Amino acid sequence: MSDSKCLARTALRTDLHLACVDGPDVGLVLAPGTVGRAGDVPLSCASVAREHAEFSTRGGRACLRASPHTSPIRVHTRMRGWHRLRGRKRLAPGRRVRLGGDTLEVRGRPRALTWPGIDRRGRGVFSGSSLLRGAPLVSLVVMGGLMAWRLHTLAASPRVLWTLAGVVAAIACIVAVVMVLRARRRRRGWDGAALALVLASLPTAGEPTRIPRAAVWPGRATRLGRRVILAATSSSSQPGDAASLGVVGEYGAECALWCAGQVAAQLGGARVWWRSHSPVLLGYPALDIHVTGDDECPYCARGGVNDKAASALHIGYAAHVAELPSWCARVCVTDEQPVSTRWWWTVTRTTSDDALPERVDWDPDAARGHSGTLSVVIGHSESGPVELDLVTDGPHALVAGCTGSGKSEALLGWLASIAHCYSPACVRFILIDYKGGSTFARLADLPHTQALLTDLDAGATSRALDGIASVLARREAALSDLGVPDLAAWERAYEEDPARTPQPPPRLVVAIDEFRVLADTHPSSMDILLRLAAQGRSLGLHLIAATQRPSGAINASMRANMDIRLALRCVSAPDSTDILGDARASSLPRVPGRAVLAGVGTLQLSYMADVAAVVSECAARWPAASAAPLWAPALPGSLTWTQIDEAWAEQGGNGGAALGSVVLGLVEGIESHSPLAWEGGSVQIQTSAHEAALASRWARSIAARIAGASRLPLHVIGDEAVPGASSRLSPRDLGAIDLIEGIRAHGPAVLAISDVTALRSSLAQALSLPQAEELWSSLLTGAARSGVILVAAFSGRFTSSSAAMGAFSMRLVRARDADEALHAGIQPSSLRSLGEAHALLARPGEETALACVPIDPPPTGVSQGTDGVCHAWRIPSPQEAAALVSNASAPAFIGPEYEPIRWVTDKPWVIIGEPSDVRVVETLHAAHGWTTPTIAEIIPENAWTRIARRDGHRMLALNPSDNVMRGLMRTSRRYPLSIAAHPWNPSCGLIWEDDTLTTIQLTVGSVNT
Repeated sequence: MSDSKCLARTALRTDLHLACVDGPDVGLVLAPGTVGRAGDVPLSCASVAREHAEFSTRGGRACLRASPHTSPIRVHTRMRGWHRLRGRKRLAPGRRVRLGGDTLEVRGRPRALTWPGIDRRGRGVFSGSSLLRGAPLVSLVVMGGLMAWRLHTLAASPRVLWTLAGVVAAIACIVAVVMVLRARRRRRGWDGAALALVLASLPTAGEPTRIPRAAVWPGRATRLGRRVILAATSSSSQPGDAASLGVVGEYGAECALWCAGQVAAQLGGARVWWRSHSPVLLGYPALDIHVTGDDECPYCARGGVNDKAASALHIGYAAHVAELPSWCARVCVTDEQPVSTRWWWTVTRTTSDDALPERVDWDPDAARGHSGTLSVVIGHSESGPVELDLVTDGPHALVAGCTGSGKSEALLGWLASIAHCYSPACVRFILIDYKGGSTFARLADLPHTQALLTDLDAGATSRALDGIASVLARREAALSDLGVPDLAAWERAYEEDPARTPQPPPRLVVAIDEFRVLADTHPSSMDILLRLAAQGRSLGLHLIAATQRPSGAINASMRANMDIRLALRCVSAPDSTDILGDARASSLPRVPGRAVLAGVGTLQLSYMADVAAVVSECAARWPAASAAPLWAPALPGSLTWTQIDEAWAEQGGNGGAALGSVVLGLVEGIESHSPLAWEGGSVQIQTSAHEAALASRWARSIAARIAGASRLPLHVIGDEAVPGASSRLSPRDLGAIDLIEGIRAHGPAVLAISDVTALRSSLAQALSLPQAEELWSSLLTGAARSGVILVAAFSGRFTSSSAAMGAFSMRLVRARDADEALHAGIQPSSLRSLGEAHALLARPGEETALACVPIDPPPTGVSQGTDGVCHAWRIPSPQEAAALVSNASAPAFIGPEYEPIRWVTDKPWVIIGEPSDVRVVETLHAAHGWTTPTIAEIIPENAWTRIARRDGHRMLALNPSDNVMRGLMRTSRRYPLSIAAHPWNPSCGLIWEDDTLTTIQLTVGSVNT
């Protein structure tokens, strides 16, 4: 027998072990190792941590070290009683410790592994051997009487007689105390922990005993004479023997197992049936024992399960006498708990010679169960097919199994079998696969599948949970309107009268493969799902949660709501215990599909060899169009502005958008998608660096949409043009500086920036870094006040600057992983799988949602108004400026806007430069029809220190040097920042008038060109 099959056997491989003598886990024996709910022998006490302490032995003493952050361990000593264990304590055999509600005792390995047999009768039936055992006592009484008579005849004094009597009485008392202590010590060796070691040491092979008789204590061990003698066959029974036993009490089941263990210990082994289709073994099968609380033994009723049913020993149990099976020949009443239920699974092992095949192929003709709403045949036990119904047996299920156990195939087979037997009108699937979608991908084409969710699109899980909540809310309202308590009552009413009762909605099966990953990465989603499962018991929601390592992932809420427990082979006893409450699944053979179903026992799950064929057959029988979706379908991958306008026109007007707002796209919803309404404010687009082109297209598209709908001029800073835009400048153009600087004075307007990163880099190169940052910050902070709407694309950086945090009322974020989401201020749980035109919509005070926005601008560009306001102010690009200079009839243009000179009055001139520049002034006067200009002073360029404020004058400096430029800037209150980086030549320069400094550009054909 391997230790993995009998957990108690490990305690025999060490010199010391811990025996649980009181508490919820009474009877368990623990070998050195981890002590707790995740130990090699898991404890069930709720006040004990998963890894509560570390137990080891050294030098004939036990060492117990408490784990940090656990409840204190208490140890009992003769001097101090119970006190707290601090640090690592070495404990001698016999010392007791208390972990939570369990009391453990340090014990050494027994020198003799025996259990008192039936030959040690004690007080029982009177026989000749009883006279022989009492002969020594009779001789002592006779001798004592003769001695007393002899002393009396010698006329001894009364004092001597009283002294002798006292000595005799003292000796008698000492003998009595010794006998009592010896009896107590002996009875302490007859508890559940001692019996566990005896059962673990039983051989696995032997011959059945000829006389199947045994004596058992129904409760805790007391005197030998209080035992009940059981005999399996009438031929071997004697007067007073019982063929069956019934135990009544609060712990009736535990007492029945305790009795079965005692029988096995005396006979060398037994094969026991209890709450299972298949038996477990104690030692070798010397006797069959049936433990049940039913009035008709279910194991005898199964033909072929037990060939020795006629000679089987029966032990019944019940909480009350009235509930005890009628076949019990001897009834014992006790409220003691000699062992725990978990003790039973540490002393037994599964039988290796079961009749289960290593593979059971799925049979489509016999897949449907005989009764139930969603009943299907999931496998075969020794007694035949096993049916499972999520409605009557559930409503929720837990499935566990390690790698190679066949868990994924079992899930696929179960779900595909349900789909094969029941239409989409009866059941729908929501599949959550947190292993990348590898398990449930084959079921995605089922007409029953509403959604397939993976860890690659975590945000879709949140949407599905919202969809489930919406479906349940609608069902709850429908149940209230119909006046029925639950969906089952609705289904019955529809079957009875389909003409008057509307058809009930389908049941929802939410299947999760590897829910431990979901619980670890998205605990909030798992909590919501469990809450919905608890609320949806009456609304037709069923949850199937599967994992490889259930240890630690199953909480009290899951255990309370999930009645179906299916465990395939598990790698450890704690994993099996978390599912079944015992370690049976950890000792299953390495046969794919072999499992233990709680309440049924061991079975071989059906294997569906061709899942794709079943899916195709279901799709042909029930077309996907016939299955109405439970919530709105996924957003389209892309949209055009024409499609958006047509959709909202069909829905009437703005399609749900507020009056005066602009619809920019679709926002994903549960029952239906809603319009992405822009109601004012700036828009920020954030993408990674490799999607810079997409961000640029989006910025131009959204800006053109807003400008066209709002009849505002559009200005673009980017490398691509938008038809109808007033200005189109590259981020490297100096005109971009003038556009940013001047647009606030010419609002309202729309400014599209296709690459903020490139623009800010160009600003920093053209200007000083403080000037560039100040210019950018002033644009962000002053845009709203001046009516300027920014549509800015940020690529390669998700972290917003402090100035940008409050500047945008709407953000479209293309975050693809948790790191990008956190830098963008979005919860990782909101991440979604993004299509080409998809982005996460983030607005202040609203939850993050998925939106679809057209990428390309409207084909017609920005529609211009007839009043000409769109071209009231603009900054020409270098190409446009060159065309103006080449083709204009005016001699010069003023300012970055390249406007014709419109002076009203003539003023004296100050020329900074060469005397030949006077010709330029004369040409300008001639264009205005003025007389010869008045030249007040000509300042040579190297005399730039003479530059000073000249009120009532105009100053002209063509091709100015840096010193001249700084001198003019010092005398001005207003001047464009771009002049600091302007490339000067003899055809352009600076002109000063009334504290304002600006540029002047001579046209082709004029002086100096």
